[in-house]
Amino acid sequence: MGDSLQQRKLAVYIALLVAAAVLIAITTTFYETRVLSESARSYVLEDLRAKNPNADILDIISWETKVNGGGGEYYQIKASATEGMSTPCPRRAHYEYFYPEQNFIPKPPEHVVVGCRVCEGPGCVIAFQEEAVIASHTNTGSSAIKAYIEQYPDARPGVKREDGGWSVSWRSPSAPYGYEVQIENDGDIRRISRA
Repeated sequence: MGDSLQQRKLAVYIALLVAAAVLIAITTTFYETRVLSESARSYVLEDLRAKNPNADILDIISWETKVNGGGGEYYQIKASATEGMSTPCPRRAHYEYFYPEQNFIPKPPEHVVVGCRVCEGPGCVIAFQEEAVIASHTNTGSSAIKAYIEQYPDARPGVKREDGGWSVSWRSPSAPYGYEVQIENDGDIRRISRA
């Protein structure tokens, strides 16, 4: 009777060890797939800098580990480049990379913020900080900001993500005051205040 109890205890311990080993293996595999190799990161950022020498911001947005037809792993990487972030009309482009290179034809860059106009109202989504800067002085109710930028051409924006929207601060070293603009996610101006 004692042997059978010991055998059951041993079986439970073994099952717990196997479960722990499986959990560790799953966690390790998940962690490995979420870390982008330094060589891939360097390759993408160097290429982005070469394609966008005047960029203010270069960023890797996301990546996935994929397997090609020959069974080799590679990264599919999405990156962005922003130019003119200190101006009223910044531009943003997205790029797609395959690292190491695959026999896929690279897509041309996707220009996601261009032309100094953004949407506002139902159905609109201000998804990027560049869009928030543009919305702060072009969308309905922003005439005070537009006038400020025209009066003080050295005014520069600062952007923060907030709950339910964005905050854009406009400051000029030659002005005695600045402005804070709160923008809803749909592009509507929530509030403008002197700062």
